[in-house]
Amino acid sequence: MLNYFTLTIIAELSCLLVAIICLSKDNVRIWHYFSAFLLITVIAELTGIYLKRNHHPHNGWVYNILMVFEFAFINIMYVAIFRRYSIGKAIIISGFGLFALLYTYEFLKHGLFEYNNLSYTTMSIILVIYALFYYYDLMNNDNYIRIIYSAEFWWVTGGLFYYFGETACDLFYDKLQAVHIAFFHSLTYYIYNILNLLLYGCWSYSFICRKWLEKRSEIR
Repeated sequence: MLNYFTLTIIAELSCLLVAIICLSKDNVRIWHYFSAFLLITVIAELTGIYLKRNHHPHNGWVYNILMVFEFAFINIMYVAIFRRYSIGKAIIISGFGLFALLYTYEFLKHGLFEYNNLSYTTMSIILVIYALFYYYDLMNNDNYIRIIYSAEFWWVTGGLFYYFGETACDLFYDKLQAVHIAFFHSLTYYIYNILNLLLYGCWSYSFICRKWLEKRSEIR
């Protein structure tokens, strides 16, 4: 059983615990439901590991289903973040439409059991674009924001690190996979673990900001 507790699973469970502590009473619905999204993510990851380690022929369908939940939930988060900007809504609608089109294409091409690589890469690029738009707006915003206490900033930052890194790794996967740092693991193993730690670390801190630090910043 301990073999299932990979570094990624531990990071996800830690982030889930912080979300439960910090967001269970949040009055904004999308933040309040973040724990449910993380729980779905953990269940999907454990299912994928179980299928792989028990030599099932396919576990791609688990991640294909998770991909839909992931993209839908993160899009809803960005809808809440971009609620002040009409162009932000247009970007999200365009991104969701492109993802839905490619996901449907891959589903019709090879079915649910084969992993949708093109859809995931496209999703990652779209989410990087969302994050860059957020930063662009932040730099041009006249309102002063203490980013060290901003839950939105750290949530977006975690996603930017993760999805930009994932996209780069996917593009150069064959070359990175050929580099072995340790006897059992290639360079990609360490990169993906670092990206997961950055993502869930930033998200955990954003939950802490949401619960305590943003309010303290407002009081000051």
